[in-house]
Amino acid sequence: MMHALLRRSQSGQPRHLVASSRAPGRARLATAILLVLSFSPGDWTQHPVFAQPPPLTGSTLGADLYNAIAATQSQADSVRRAANEWGRRANSGSYRAEFFQRDFASMQLQFQSLRDQFNWLGSLVGQLGHPPASNAAAELDAGLNIIGELFTFLEKQANAGTLEQQTIVRTCRAFEDALSEWQRELRKGGARLRLVL
Repeated sequence: MMHALLRRSQSGQPRHLVASSRAPGRARLATAILLVLSFSPGDWTQHPVFAQPPPLTGSTLGADLYNAIAATQSQADSVRRAANEWGRRANSGSYRAEFFQRDFASMQLQFQSLRDQFNWLGSLVGQLGHPPASNAAAELDAGLNIIGELFTFLEKQANAGTLEQQTIVRTCRAFEDALSEWQRELRKGGARLRLVL
């Protein structure tokens, strides 16, 4: 895609990056996609793209945890719905490669927001100093890492040129199913935390 955006001088050397007259936003879109794809989901946990969520202030650590669990659950719902909607769009006969790139980038951003929200929750759980709660948070973190591998799978398929429409649809269902299971575990962990507090 980027090769179509380079203009060459008469000597054959690239002069500068310009948008073609057919698609003035292509250069910006390509740059945004490259920025998003330059981080794998595993890198995001060490180098967040977004700032940490603001602290959830409550009167006690228990209130903060309750708010963080609710916010994380809400973000997980949003990501699950986004996966469902992406799968429905991908199942359409008019779904094209440029739609995939946009949906892929959007889903990564949604997932990163979930990761950021969960990281905040994990930091609060760490303040409890309760090993079973820390273990539950570590298991949920591992679950998010596994779900994030679906991005790597899709990216490899797309880069190899072997990504088929039905593969996208099935992967979206896998996202949705995995996130549903992850949310169930988050609810269980939240219920156990309430017993500790």
